[in-house]
Order: sequence, then structure tokens, then C-alpha cells
Amino acid sequence: MIKTNKTLLLCLILLSQLLFSQQVPRELLSGKIMNDSIGLENIKVLNININKFAISDQQGYFNLFARPKDTLVFSSFSSVSKKIILTEADFNVQIFKVKLESFSTTLDEIIISPNALTGNLNTDQKNIKIKRVAKPNIQLALITNFEDDTRSSPTNKLMPGYIDRRYMMDFMAIGTKIVKLIQPKKKAKKIIFTSHKYFPDAIKERYSSYFFENTLHLTTAETVLFLAFCEADSKANELLEVNREIELIAFLIAKRKEFVLAKKE
Repeated sequence: MIKTNKTLLLCLILLSQLLFSQQVPRELLSGKIMNDSIGLENIKVLNININKFAISDQQGYFNLFARPKDTLVFSSFSSVSKKIILTEADFNVQIFKVKLESFSTTLDEIIISPNALTGNLNTDQKNIKIKRVAKPNIQLALITNFEDDTRSSPTNKLMPGYIDRRYMMDFMAIGTKIVKLIQPKKKAKKIIFTSHKYFPDAIKERYSSYFFENTLHLTTAETVLFLAFCEADSKANELLEVNREIELIAFLIAKRKEFVLAKKE
């Protein structure tokens, strides 16, 4: 009987702690984002649990409501994204410090060719190789191909053995259709993506800041918010598929218009 009472008491204590932890209100978390000892500005700090975010200032400081076990995602145009699950210890310090790595230390080796896309449509158009074809010599072609035309004669349809093929069955076309019916259907092509990273990181690796500033007319701070706005679209990750570069650029340009309208609202 005594053992049963102890077990029941232990269960009640654990249950009360669980209920208490679930009711812990979120408090304002003050933090600083750094690269080595330098504060990083314009870093987006997103609390996934409540879908709220903050942007770090020029010294790298930010304030955001959170509580233990909340997940924070840190992302920006110039740094590698990072995900952190908060603990109680993070709330026991005066300033919660986070270190991010610069893209310059984590980018894979790439080969830049003369025709690589820069994001500037005018520049890319000039880099396209154009093969010029010589103007044909009409007189020479006539002499070469029809020099014996004076000795030729039209087919006489009244002569025996003439066959008008316009009214005959085209066995080649029929055979081609039969082969297509017999051949097994090809399997659906597997989608190959150029990147398995977050959509904002993949876009920032692909396009330079020139594209965002001069083509989309966005500042550095607006670019961070714009990429997060694009990531919410279900079509965004599909456009990272190989050979969909033009569709991706058109998508970013269209989303820029929606982004501007959303800011005005």
C-alpha cells in the first residue's frame, strides 16, 4: 500500500511539472549575432513555433519573444543559415550569443565560364554565342543543282507503269505508329535539383547582389525579407530543378511585384 502511494505521488509530481512547462509564457529574448567578434546586421531570426521573426541591427542585436524548446532559424544574404533549439540555459544569460559562418568559407568549388549567368539580362544576352551563316549564292546554286534541267522531262501520267502515290497507303507511317504502340512507355524523368539547401540560401548562391539591387531593385534588408516571402510559395523549390533557370528568374520578378504590394498593405 505504501509503495502504491509513492508511485501515485511520483506520477502526480511529474504530471504537474509537465503541465507547468506547457504553460510557461514566452519572454523577450535578447541576443546578438556575430561572425567571430563582429556583429552581423540584417540577419533574419525566425521563431518557427509562433511564425514570428526579427531583424538584427547594425551591431547584431535582436529581440524576439520565445521560450525553452522553441526553434529559431537564422538566415541572411551573406551568411550560412543556422537552426537552434532553445534551452533554459539560453534564458539565464544577459545576452544570448549566436555565431554564423560567412558564405566565403563554406561555398563549394565552382567553375565560372564566360557564358555563366549573372542575373543581368542585357549582359547575359551579349555573352550568348552566335554563329553567323554565310549568305547563299543563288546563281551558283541554280547552276550546280539544275544544270541538266534542259535535258529532263516531266513524268507522263498516261504512260504504262505510272503510279500515283498520293492515293496509296503510307506503310512507313503505319509501321512507325505500330512501333510506338508496342514500345514500353518511358518512366517519368526523375527531378534533379541544383541545391538541397533552404530556398533563400540556394538563390543567394546562384545570383549575385547585382541581380537583386539592379534587376529587382531591392536593398540588402529587403532582399532577406523578399526571399523569405518567396519561400512561402509552394512553387519555389520546384524551380530549383535543373534547366529551369528562365522560369526561376520570371518567378522572382513576378514575386517582386507581389512583395511590393504586400508591403503597401
